[in-house]
Amino acid sequence: MNAAIIYMIAFLGFWLCLWRAVSYLPWRLVRWWIHWVYLCVVLTPWKGTEPEIFYAPAIIVGAFDFLDVGPTGAMKALLPMIAALVGGSLFLVLVAIVGRHLRMKKAGQQSEQEESAVG
Repeated sequence: MNAAIIYMIAFLGFWLCLWRAVSYLPWRLVRWWIHWVYLCVVLTPWKGTEPEIFYAPAIIVGAFDFLDVGPTGAMKALLPMIAALVGGSLFLVLVAIVGRHLRMKKAGQQSEQEESAVG
């Protein structure tokens, strides 16, 4: 239990540092994507079984399984994290496309209103 509390405090502290560092990036979707990658890497849990059952971030379990079992064991542990990364990235691409479409539609309506006011 103490390890989980320390892990969460460290997670929040590093997330604050990451948030501060990426706040200088001008693209909001890139900032969201960096946060999403951090959340997936740090918070995707996986159950390890060697030498006894434990829970840890999937990236850590995957690294140890790669050393112990090989690439197949590592891929089994990393699959949920990879799925979350791909799913979140696709969602952010969809948000970017919809946002761009809505901005273009709004700009087109504004230009039509300006043309009708002038003409």
